[in-house]
Amino acid sequence: MINVNDVICGFKVKYVQPLPEIKATLYRMEYEKNGADLVWLDRNDDNKTFSIAFKTIPEDSTGVFHILEHSVLCGSKKYPVKEPFVELLKSSLQTFLNAMTFPDKTMYPVCSRNDKDFMNLMDVYMDAVFNPLSITNPYPFLQEGWHYELDSKESDLTYNGVVYNEMKGVYSDPDTVLDEEMNKLLFPDNCYSFVSGGKPENIPDLTYQNYVESHTRFYHPSNSYIFLDGNVNLEEVLTRLDSFLCKYDRVEINADIPMQQCVSPAEATCRYEVGAGEGLENKTILSQGWVVGNFDEPEKRIACTVLSELLCASNESPLKKALVNHGLAEDVEFRVVDGMQQIYALLVVRNASEKKKDKIRNTVYKVIKKIADKGIDKKQLHAVINHLEFMDREKDFGTMPKGLVYAISSLETWLYGGDPALNLCSEELFKDIREKADNGWFETFMCEALLENPHNAKLCMLPSETVGEENQKKEQARLNNVRSQWNDEQVNSVIMEYEKLTAYQQTADTEEQLQCLPILSLSDIPEKITEIPQEIKSVDGTAVLHNCVETDGIVYLDLHFSLADMEQDTMPLIGFLAQLIGQIETEKYGIINLQSEIDANLGQLSASPMVYAYQGSSEKAVPYLVVNVSLLENKKKDAVRLIDEILNHSLFKNKQYIFFVLRQLQMFLEQNIISSGNKYAAQHASASFSAPVALSDAFVGLGFLRWVQNTVRNFKKDSKALISDLTSLRQRLFSKNRLTVSLTGQYDEKFVSDIINILPLSDVGAEVQFKSVPMENEGIVIPSDVGYAAKASNLSLASKQCSGEAMVAAQLLTYGYLWNTIRVKGGAYGTGMKVHKNGEILVTSYRDPSPSNSLDSFDGTVDALKAFCESDEQLDKYIISTIASADSLLTPRMQGVVASDCYFTGRTMDDRQKLYQEILHTTKEKLSAFCKTLGLIQTDSAMCVIGGKTVIDACKNKLNKITNLQ
Repeated sequence: MINVNDVICGFKVKYVQPLPEIKATLYRMEYEKNGADLVWLDRNDDNKTFSIAFKTIPEDSTGVFHILEHSVLCGSKKYPVKEPFVELLKSSLQTFLNAMTFPDKTMYPVCSRNDKDFMNLMDVYMDAVFNPLSITNPYPFLQEGWHYELDSKESDLTYNGVVYNEMKGVYSDPDTVLDEEMNKLLFPDNCYSFVSGGKPENIPDLTYQNYVESHTRFYHPSNSYIFLDGNVNLEEVLTRLDSFLCKYDRVEINADIPMQQCVSPAEATCRYEVGAGEGLENKTILSQGWVVGNFDEPEKRIACTVLSELLCASNESPLKKALVNHGLAEDVEFRVVDGMQQIYALLVVRNASEKKKDKIRNTVYKVIKKIADKGIDKKQLHAVINHLEFMDREKDFGTMPKGLVYAISSLETWLYGGDPALNLCSEELFKDIREKADNGWFETFMCEALLENPHNAKLCMLPSETVGEENQKKEQARLNNVRSQWNDEQVNSVIMEYEKLTAYQQTADTEEQLQCLPILSLSDIPEKITEIPQEIKSVDGTAVLHNCVETDGIVYLDLHFSLADMEQDTMPLIGFLAQLIGQIETEKYGIINLQSEIDANLGQLSASPMVYAYQGSSEKAVPYLVVNVSLLENKKKDAVRLIDEILNHSLFKNKQYIFFVLRQLQMFLEQNIISSGNKYAAQHASASFSAPVALSDAFVGLGFLRWVQNTVRNFKKDSKALISDLTSLRQRLFSKNRLTVSLTGQYDEKFVSDIINILPLSDVGAEVQFKSVPMENEGIVIPSDVGYAAKASNLSLASKQCSGEAMVAAQLLTYGYLWNTIRVKGGAYGTGMKVHKNGEILVTSYRDPSPSNSLDSFDGTVDALKAFCESDEQLDKYIISTIASADSLLTPRMQGVVASDCYFTGRTMDDRQKLYQEILHTTKEKLSAFCKTLGLIQTDSAMCVIGGKTVIDACKNKLNKITNLQ
C-alpha cells in the first residue's frame, strides 16, 4: 500500500489519484534531492513503459535538441559502446525503443513485456541522457548532426550528417514549410517560432560548444519528467532511478515558455517546391491559423476536432463544398495543432489560384458565419461527438503501445504545470461537451475562435519549380565561401578531421566494451509464440472466423469479399472503389447524412484491398476487398442496417464528386510518395518477383498512382464508363458467395447471420492466375534533395522459401552492415533489409543523400554475412531481436487481423511455431548456407529509386527508365 508522503528510494509521494476510466491509479512523486518529477500509472498491462523527458526550449533553428536526441544515444559513461541504441535494437525484446524531439520537449521512451529487458533498457537510457560520451567526444555530434566532408584538396566540399539529411527530407513536404511559417506568424515571441528539429540551412550554424552547453543546461533531473506505466516492480525501478538521480542536487532551470500575446500580422508569403514540368497554375496553398486556447482547455481541442469534421470531412461538407465545387480549390482541410502550451486551429486550402485568394478567404468567412448564425444541425453535431468518444474509448493506437501514448498525453499538460491526468480520462469531458452542444456553445465558440479571434495569421504559399535548385545553389555558394576563406593549414585540418571521423565510424567496439551492455540471453526467451485463439464456424453456409480476444465491449467485424476471379488489370479500379465505400451517397442517404449515421452508430466503416501471400510461394496470391466495421455491442442492429445500405445501395452517379475524390487521392499519393518513398520503391521493385506484391502495387502503390493519374487525365471522355464500371463492380463484389466473415470480440451468431443474409448471390467465375509484373529498373524524380533506394528479389529464384535463419540474417544485416555503411557513414536517415513470408527480400534506404552509393552497398550484403559467420561475434542478440519482431505487441483489432491472415494463407499455429523455432535455433552454419542463397538471387533483382533530380542523375548508369512523379 502506497500512501501520500511515503518516501520510497528518495521519491516522496505527492498524491494518489484513482483513474477508473482507464483502470489505473496515478501516483505522483518527486525526488526530494533535486525535484525530478515522476508519474506512475499503475495499470494491469504486462507491456511496461518507461520514459524520461526534458523540457527543451529552442532559441534558434539549428536543431540542437534533435541532434542531442540522436547523439546522446551514441555511448555513455557506463556503456561506452558507439551506439548502445543500435545494440539494444539488435538484442532486446523491446516493443518500443526510440527517442522523439517535439517543439518544446525531448522524450526518451522504452517499452517491453519482459521484466529483465525493461530494467536493462531503462538503465541504458538513464545513463545515456545524463552521462553521454558525446559531450566530451565530438564525433557523435559530427556524425548525427553535421560535418564537412573533404577527403582531399581537389575534392568538393560538402555537408553531411544524419539529422541534416533527415531534415532535408522533411522539408520536401510542403506541410513542413507551412507549419514552420505559421508557427513563426502565430508565436513570434516564444520558442514555437523556431524549428526544434532544425532547418537544413541553419543546422551548419550549430557549434559543438553550443551543443554541449545545451545538454548541460537542460538535461538535468531538476528539469526531468519521468513516466512509468504498467505492471512494474516499483521498488526495483525506483531503486535503479535513485542510483542515477542521487548524484545531482536541485538547480533552478529557466525553461519557462512565455504565453504568446495576441498578434495579427499581415499576410505572409513563402514558396514551396514542385516538380519540374509540373506547372504552377492553381498550385497556391492558402492557410489561416487561429490560436484558440491553452493546454488546460481540452474542450476547445475537442471542439476544433468536431468542427473539422463538420466543415471539411468530405467534399459535401459545407466549407469544403463551397470552395471545391466552385473551382476555388481542389482540397480543403481543417485541423487542430496541439501538444503545445497554446493550441491552434489551422485551415489549409490546397491547389488554389493566388488571384482568387481574397475570394477564397471571404468565402471561408461567409460559410463559417452562416453556420454560426443558423446553428449547427444537432443530429450531425452529436454524431461527430459520438464518433470521437468511441475513438477515445477504443484507444487503438496501432503499433504504438498504449503506455507510450499515455506518456505523451500526460506530458501535453504536465510539462506546463498542469494535471498529468487531464488528457487521460475524458468521460466527463464528453458528457459536458454534449450538454454544451445542445445549448449553443459550439456556435459561440465558432464565432469567438474563428470569426472574432484577434490572435490569427494568414499565409500564402506559392509554387516554385526553381526554389529547390536555388537552395542547392545557396548551399554550394556558402560552401564555396567557407572554402575560400581557409588557408592550406585549415584545409588540411578539415581533411584530417574528416579522416578522424571516418576512422571513428569504422572502428568496431571491442568485446570488452560490448560486454558492458546488459542484454538478455536465449534462456530468457519463451519457447513458444503467443497464440491467438480462433474458432472456425459455418453460419448459413458462410465461413466465420471467430477470434476469441478480449475487446472491452467493442466488436471488430471484417467482411472479406474474394477477388479470386477478378482480372488483374481491374485491381486499381477495385482500389478506387474501396476509397468510395461509405463515402458516397446511397439510395436513402446523401453523403453528409450517411456520415452522420456512421458517426452516430459505429466506430468505423471503411474498405481496403488486402492481398494474402502464401508462405514459400511467390505466385500464389489471394486478394480480397475487406470491409472493416467496428461498433459497440448495443449497436448491432444499426450496423446491419448501415452495412446493407452501403454495400447494396451505394450510388455512383455524381460525376463531379467522383472526380474531386480522384484528384484529392492523386494529390495525397503524390505527397505520400515524397515523404515515404522507401515503401513505394520497395513495393514497385518487388512486384517483379511476386504476384502478391504486384497486386498490392496496383491496389495502393505506384501502379495505383499511375492509374489514378491516367483516370484524372481522361476523366471527361471516360467518366461514363468509369461510373458504369463502379456500379457493376459493386453489384458483382458484395455477394454472399464471395464472403468470409472475421469477428473479433464477443460472438453473436444471430448478428453474423443477419449480416450474411443482407447480401445477394452473384456469379463467381473461375480463379485467375495472378502474376508478377516485371519492372524496368526505374528512377522516379520528385522535388527533394534526398532520395529512397530499393532493391528486391525473391527466394523462390533459388528454390528456397522464407525461413527463420533468413529473418535473422535480415535483422543482423540491418543493424550491422547496412546501418554502419548507409546510415553511419553515408548519412542516410534509415536503411534495412526485410524477408517476407512469401520469399520477398527487400533492401532499402530512407532519406538518403546518395542512393547510388547505397545501391552499391546493397550488393555487399553477401560478403558482410559471410564475414559475420566467420567472426567471433555472438549470434544470440540478433535472434532475440528477431523474435521480438516475430511475436510483436498487438492490439485486439490487430490480433484479429493476424489470425485472419493465418486462415487465408493456410498458415496454422504449428506453422507459426515452426518459424518461431527456426528463428530461436538459428546457427552460424545455417546462416552460412543462407549466404549461398543470397548470392544466387543477388544478380537477379530489380531496383527502384525515388528522389530529387540530382540523386536520380547520379543513379543513371544503374537505371533503365527515368520518369517524373507527376
